[in-house]
Amino acid sequence: MKGQTFTHDVIIRSTLIWIACQPFSSLQAASSDYVSAVKADVEEFTTHEFKAPAESKWIGSADEVLSGGELGTLEGFSQFLLSKSPGSHIFYRKLPKSYQEQLRSDYLATGDLDRIKDDIFKYTREVKNK
Repeated sequence: MKGQTFTHDVIIRSTLIWIACQPFSSLQAASSDYVSAVKADVEEFTTHEFKAPAESKWIGSADEVLSGGELGTLEGFSQFLLSKSPGSHIFYRKLPKSYQEQLRSDYLATGDLDRIKDDIFKYTREVKNK
């Protein structure tokens, strides 16, 4: 038993050392873009306008995102939401299709993105509680 614990500790330590020695440049770039996108989403709550970070690899430009479809399709709405509120989009894409369709339909009827974002979090809680 003592020998197994020693071997286990050596494997864990070796793995941690190996991970620590790996280049993190792509991981850091991805997390930096993600943090910028989340900051832009948070800023949207105070300014009521989404300003995508310049040259974000995580979001892409608004033109790239919107050229993917029209709001009339579920994919187009998903791309629109990604461009306007990337933080909300993270939760939206995990919802069942029926919820996504309801959110798209509600947005087309009201044009109220703040309400849609509130509903995304409401539906996320509902799905988790099932």
